[in-house]
Amino acid sequence: MADHVERAGPVVRRGPGLHSVSGGDYEARGVSKSFGGVTVLHDVSVHFCRGEIHSLIGENGAGKSTLLKILAGMLTADYGELVLNGKLLSALSPREAQRSGVYLVPQEPRLMPDLSVAENLYLGALPKGRFSAVAWRQIIDTTEELITSVGLRADPRLPAGRLSLAQQQLLECARALSHGCGTIFFDEPTSPLTARDAERLFELMWQMRDQRLTLGFISHRLDEIEAVSDRITVLRDGAVVARAERGTWTRENLVTAMIGRKLTITRRTRRTAEPGTIMLDVDELVAPPEVNGMSVRVRAGEVVGLAGLVGSGRTEFAETVFGIRRPASGSVRVNGRDVTGASPRKCIDAGLIYLAEDRGRNGIFADVDIARNATSAIVGRLPRVAGPFVRTRKEQEIAQAAVLEMDVRASSIVAAIKTLSGGNQQKALLARWMLAKPLVAIFDEPTRGVDIGAKESIYSIIDTLAAAGLAALVISSELEELVRICDRVYTVYEGRVAGELAGDAVTLEALGQLAVGALWRRQGTRSRCLPPGASCTCHRGGPCCCAAARSW
Repeated sequence: MADHVERAGPVVRRGPGLHSVSGGDYEARGVSKSFGGVTVLHDVSVHFCRGEIHSLIGENGAGKSTLLKILAGMLTADYGELVLNGKLLSALSPREAQRSGVYLVPQEPRLMPDLSVAENLYLGALPKGRFSAVAWRQIIDTTEELITSVGLRADPRLPAGRLSLAQQQLLECARALSHGCGTIFFDEPTSPLTARDAERLFELMWQMRDQRLTLGFISHRLDEIEAVSDRITVLRDGAVVARAERGTWTRENLVTAMIGRKLTITRRTRRTAEPGTIMLDVDELVAPPEVNGMSVRVRAGEVVGLAGLVGSGRTEFAETVFGIRRPASGSVRVNGRDVTGASPRKCIDAGLIYLAEDRGRNGIFADVDIARNATSAIVGRLPRVAGPFVRTRKEQEIAQAAVLEMDVRASSIVAAIKTLSGGNQQKALLARWMLAKPLVAIFDEPTRGVDIGAKESIYSIIDTLAAAGLAALVISSELEELVRICDRVYTVYEGRVAGELAGDAVTLEALGQLAVGALWRRQGTRSRCLPPGASCTCHRGGPCCCAAARSW
């Protein structure tokens, strides 16, 4: 690629908001990219058109995010061309991409939390007034117009760190518009969002499409892909393997194209034998304000789910059980051993492990190799040469066996874990915790941000571990996932257990009704709040409000 940048023509600016920006026709032609000898993209050509939402799908590691980063100037292709409105873009940087009207909205917003909404919007380009003074009145006024145009209701002076994650995503969209960007790419923007917040984002994307902006979208959720896409490109192993336009695909076709085979989805076989010993016994756990008296029990060989809305207190409950948060009252026992308020290290020693929701921040050591990420939970048990020095070869042999068992696909055990796809990072974390030989495992959103093939692999791993006697507690915002893998499911609302389903009563309809029931109880409704087969725990032994529901 040449060493100059040819601008793709002026960006139309008629004032802030959607109506002031125009999209462009953006093409990647024959793009290839390698990292450390591993080919990530091979001769990829994709065309993004005005007035369309063009989705990229594929398994983790297929090259989707890499392609978007190249298009947004964050990475440089080894070979190939980028053409915007017929003009060649070369030696593209993020700043030059923005000047050309191209912006990437990342999965996790890149905001300065201590700066205001307005300052984040104009970061690096604050308008100046007389005597080179910052034109704060102009900034505040234009910020209000911009954020309103994307559906964000917030004070421009408010620190960005006080916005919810969904509001931060909208602010990223407003930032794109503030730079006059009409070609906007979304890299898994809904992964951390609730269903309602995701719907609001889609409404904004449809509005942008109707204004003839050019939109690219990545998601592992095929229902989202089907809902928003006008055009789909399927990547597998860094190459384009299929293209489709709205109305010409089926979900089965897309999945087969993504993974190269027909996917067989099986539901976990329900337990028919008597459950094993209670391995995790949590009684009336309180850690205000998020956890308000939760009681949960998990037996050996069981997979038990925690369902609930984002913010219901499920993750905070898990962190309190694992010793990351201090409980105010209540008790936690692992195989009869009291670990209430114990440190995470003592919980691990007692046989309890916790796979955190955010693997990037609270799971992997990004710059450390796969082997040491895998063995980090058992450092004290590793063979030593002398004193504190670990036998490196033996450590790598232990890690190699663990990652093979979890089907981690990596070029080398000594490669940095950040080079792995999201699904393989998650399986590497599973390898880490299984080396600790736990009795109880808490999995918090175990398939967040992974593709459908990796999901099935993780489900199979959890099922196999439970069959071997592990007591598993799974937190998930995807009801289908809980129905797929769980023997029992507790629903959580405002830090309390609102109800419980078991066996064949664990269905999508029943879980949905249980969640609605929690809201009804909150609003004072005293009947029809639980589906058949559910047990009510909201009154803690008092008269149950759900008798009418049992006759459904």
